[in-house]
Amino acid sequence: MSEFGELLRHARSYKGVSLREAERATKINRHHLAALEREEFEELPPLIYARGIVRNYAQYLGLDPVAVLALFEEVHGQRSGGFRVVPATKPLNIPSHWAPNFAIIAFMVIMSAVIFAWLYSAYFAPQDAPPTEPAGIVGLASPTASAEASPTGSEGGSITIATPTTEPTSTPEPTVPAVAETPTEEPTPTPEPTPVSTTHTFAVTATSSVWVQVTVDGQVVFSDVLPGGETRVFEGEQMYVTAGNAPFIQVAVDGVDQGLLGETWDASRTYP
Repeated sequence: MSEFGELLRHARSYKGVSLREAERATKINRHHLAALEREEFEELPPLIYARGIVRNYAQYLGLDPVAVLALFEEVHGQRSGGFRVVPATKPLNIPSHWAPNFAIIAFMVIMSAVIFAWLYSAYFAPQDAPPTEPAGIVGLASPTASAEASPTGSEGGSITIATPTTEPTSTPEPTVPAVAETPTEEPTPTPEPTPVSTTHTFAVTATSSVWVQVTVDGQVVFSDVLPGGETRVFEGEQMYVTAGNAPFIQVAVDGVDQGLLGETWDASRTYP
């Protein structure tokens, strides 16, 4: 016999109850309870119902139902030979064509860029405009050339001398004095208040022998069977309690009674 059946039998002996008393308390047939302790799994109902029987019996004995159920499934699997999953079909190795497609796309992008640059330079680029002479110089005749051309080209005519035009003097714009910018003061940030930690005193009392796990400030400080009538005291900011049978656990915080951990066996709670 493995440690599974021994664990259940020792836990029942420690609790001081018979199979008949356990049957009345758990509403489970005592023949099934005896089959669990003897590890005669063939006498149990189907596996889905046997798991529920193991969980309820472990909670009644004050054991961790998750650990006991895991041990039961391990022993039951060894007895039944376990299960082996066989794949229905063989996976197909389909080659990937991403690399050739990526190369074609990259080549098309480069060719498109080259064609676009050639079309832009040939049809859309701005042409260089021919240089233009200033408007003020066109039509002005040189005084010397006019004086030399008039006597020889006409008889008895008058001499015409072109007078250069004078550009108007531009009026200077008034200067606007620069206005000095006034520096703006940034608001001083208000310091956030520092949170004040509050330490509480937690008392966990068992009215009957039951498995209890206590976590204080994120750390497991107790995980064992707490005998009936015994009290454990812890200190911290926050406590999380879970038990194999919640109605057997009484909790007090800073001396104030918080009542039972729960009305059902699988209840758990965080204090405060």
